Amino acid sequence: MYGYVVPFKDTLRASDFVLYRSFYCGLCCQTGALYGNLPRFSTNYDFAFLSALLHDYSAADVVIEEHGCILNPKKKAILQPNELLERLSAANILLSYQKANDGVIDGDGVKYRFVRRALKGAFRAAKKSYPEIWEAVDKAYADQRKVEQSGVTSIDRAADPFAALVRALPELILGVQTDDNLKGLCYNIGKFVYLVDALDDIGDDFRHKRYNPFLAAYGGFTDRQSFIAAHKADLEFCFNTVCMRVAQCFNGMRFTQSYGLIRNIVFDGMPKKAAELLGSTKKLKPPRI
Repeated sequence: MYGYVVPFKDTLRASDFVLYRSFYCGLCCQTGALYGNLPRFSTNYDFAFLSALLHDYSAADVVIEEHGCILNPKKKAILQPNELLERLSAANILLSYQKANDGVIDGDGVKYRFVRRALKGAFRAAKKSYPEIWEAVDKAYADQRKVEQSGVTSIDRAADPFAALVRALPELILGVQTDDNLKGLCYNIGKFVYLVDALDDIGDDFRHKRYNPFLAAYGGFTDRQSFIAAHKADLEFCFNTVCMRVAQCFNGMRFTQSYGLIRNIVFDGMPKKAAELLGSTKKLKPPRI
């Protein structure tokens, strides 16, 4: 995924910060154990959030121990390997590979070619182990490309294929039917990620004549700052609506060990990320948590 679904550190309790880092580091270590050290670079904050969400939702055992790793010998809290973490790691590899492949198709150059090559072995292994997850990822990206190639001017329609994929991920990863609140939360998380990424990339998409839902809907692009200013009310409504829907689904769910962490991300992290984007004059820097 992309790294836009993150906590807001100013309001995050210290214990929740440690918990969040344990999910992130656990995913990284599990990826290394399954696919080798190089693919560990694909570990991202969005999947750390998904790991916290699905471990809590499924009441999976969360065993955390302190130790170092090959990338950072300093001792820290790390979620220990489990079956759910294995499936999360595979799903992340499959999504990361497809995102890189999509970047190559879009003509984004050397960076995505390197990522695709670096993930090739891990991708083959994950695809073999979890073909049902790959089938869903592959279909969703094909649907996304068709929608974008049609030049659709509806922002909601443009975001739907990726949002639908994220909605489907919990059932694919957990292997059980999930409830409407989790589906709704994940759908709108996916929509949020797609739209934040699109607005963040709007300058590059305009220069390279690539599809962008906001360009298709509003047109009239001269520069990033002027475009956001001209459509500020519509953009704020778009992101506020998505964040509100995520919050509504969250309020219909029960959480145990990760309640404070997930609540921070939903009620503080996502709105702050949207506000940061709408106030930006250039592309956002990669987050550091």
